[in-house]
Amino acid sequence: MRFSTLSATVTSATLGAMALRVSLTYDTIYDEGKRSLSEVACWNPNVPGLFREANDWLVQENVAPGILAMPTITGWDDGDCLSCWEVRWEEGERSRVLLAVDGSQKGFVTSLERMNSLTNGQAEDFQSVGPLEVSATRVGLENCGFAPGDIGKVRSDEL
Repeated sequence: MRFSTLSATVTSATLGAMALRVSLTYDTIYDEGKRSLSEVACWNPNVPGLFREANDWLVQENVAPGILAMPTITGWDDGDCLSCWEVRWEEGERSRVLLAVDGSQKGFVTSLERMNSLTNGQAEDFQSVGPLEVSATRVGLENCGFAPGDIGKVRSDEL
């Protein structure tokens, strides 16, 4: 009995860290630094603690790791809101972390700047031939710059 419990725990822990193969594109709307975060799917001013009250959370340019939009996000109460993802481009042997704050129609979407950072300046080349295939792994929020004390404050499902 103990073995099966341990096995289930290890399996679920392993599955949580598995990399997904996803397409990555960019949208220059995420390069607009002064764009208000009230325009992203994860925004809800009526949920205390979802976004910190400090001014640095009011515009996109201050989302330090970079913005990620993903198709599973449909509203502020989605479980992927404010999740941190490591996106890896194997061919270029590069990875970047991105904070999920918005929804997308298809695949992962980030800013032109972050995609250029990942692809060594080749984002526009990939955009013209189709999306870039990358692996994406959900990682701890500390990877996106949150202090351990802040992590519980940003989880919408714990408010």
